[in-house]
Amino acid sequence: MANMNSPYRRPRCPRNLLMTICLAVWAMLLAPQTAHAAERLVICYVKVQTPLVEIAKLRNFYTDERLDVELRVFPSGIQALEAMFAGECALATVAEPPTVHHSLNRNDFFILASLSQSDNFTRLIARSDRGILTPADLRGRSIAVPKFTTAHYFLDMYLVAHGLTPQDVKQVFLPPQELAAAFRRGEVDAVAHWEPFIQKLAEEFGAKAKVFSVPGMHVTPFLLVGGRDYVRKNPAAIERVLRALVRAERYSKEQPANAKALVARFYNMEKREIDFIWSVRDHRVSLDQSLLFLLENVARWEIGLMPPAQRPAVPNYLDFIYLDGLKTVKPEAVTIIH
Repeated sequence: MANMNSPYRRPRCPRNLLMTICLAVWAMLLAPQTAHAAERLVICYVKVQTPLVEIAKLRNFYTDERLDVELRVFPSGIQALEAMFAGECALATVAEPPTVHHSLNRNDFFILASLSQSDNFTRLIARSDRGILTPADLRGRSIAVPKFTTAHYFLDMYLVAHGLTPQDVKQVFLPPQELAAAFRRGEVDAVAHWEPFIQKLAEEFGAKAKVFSVPGMHVTPFLLVGGRDYVRKNPAAIERVLRALVRAERYSKEQPANAKALVARFYNMEKREIDFIWSVRDHRVSLDQSLLFLLENVARWEIGLMPPAQRPAVPNYLDFIYLDGLKTVKPEAVTIIH
């Protein structure tokens, strides 16, 4: 006999056509209430630079973590980061120069992880049909570059490495999406940009252009960042995002052909383009000790561009790094000494 004191006592149902409805209600009362609604999250990101972000979406790794993730694409990391500061998204992907640029006047964000890195992803392309055949030929020429980006940092380092200074050229600061058009129209003699744009311009211009690069001169990590308040209030969501990205990393390593095909379809790019991108970037979720040195070096560069009286001290970037999330999800990937 059923326990009459049980809160799940079976309701008394009439023996008529309402029996089916009554049984359905009874089943609902007894069903375990374990389902949770997916947490909605917006990530502002730069495509190509961080394919793990898209792979996690396309393979439903976010969904598996009870996250409803919307991806919003931007032409550059600095634009994605500024959109995050404007409240358009909770997280953003961005390289270290824009991160450093904002760290010099605000501290309301955290670096959660590096999602990829390369030592040859940013390059310089010049008009060889205008007589630019060697780095020395860049003297006095106009070079378009997006300000305070990886390309800007690379350009200054490249000039110094070849006996020039930023003052020896005319730097034309343009948004990333306008660089290729300025080069095609002949408004500038050269462009400092990242891939795959340099490769596309090189193929388009053929012998009329020359690509300059120095593999290993500048290691470029692409970072996942979040607003400090959001991260502190939502540590569980941060862990779930990172867990999905680590799964995407594992998938890209274990099934590289499938991962590249998935991303190629998403980007509407040819296989050779994806193969090239994969060859120059290491897609790995990490927080390496070297990240601190990279951030500090970029900070010294930007501070050096300021008038002496306005130069701040180099920030302590350990204060900008959120370690708990990745330490929980993938502890072996955290080598930062703290």
